[in-house]
Amino acid sequence: MNTKKTVFVCMLLMSFLYSCKKEPLESKKQLSIESSKNEIDKGAAIQKMLKEFYSAYIKEFANENIAESERKLDSIEIKFCTKSLLDSISNEFEHNELDYNPFVKAQDVSLDWIETFTVSKLSGLENKFNVQYLDKYSGKAINIYLTVVEENGSFKISSLR
Repeated sequence: MNTKKTVFVCMLLMSFLYSCKKEPLESKKQLSIESSKNEIDKGAAIQKMLKEFYSAYIKEFANENIAESERKLDSIEIKFCTKSLLDSISNEFEHNELDYNPFVKAQDVSLDWIETFTVSKLSGLENKFNVQYLDKYSGKAINIYLTVVEENGSFKISSLR
């Protein structure tokens, strides 16, 4: 009879230990699912921001009123880019290291680009995205790789290449 009691107590104890271990594992799975969902939501929000930036930027860049366009482009850049990125671009222009607009990798723009540009997250790289548009004049796809950071509750472009 002692053997039966010992086996029963052991089984009861193992059952208890198993149920205790099982819950944290399920909690970890739930956290992992929530984390993945948050990453997807964050990626979608960043893609939306980049589409908004490039649509506004290309439209304004194509504006023929140069004085008005420059002022509005500055405003768009300030809204969507980090100060350090804008300072870096300004510095490159001042030292003649840059002779094109790094946001579009061109000196001029075409409104046609808005119809062809896409934004995609680079797989396996956190906060790295590719903006691509088709340059109808050359027939080539232009890729702009960029990094986005969260700053003061909004997403901003922090680097380009």
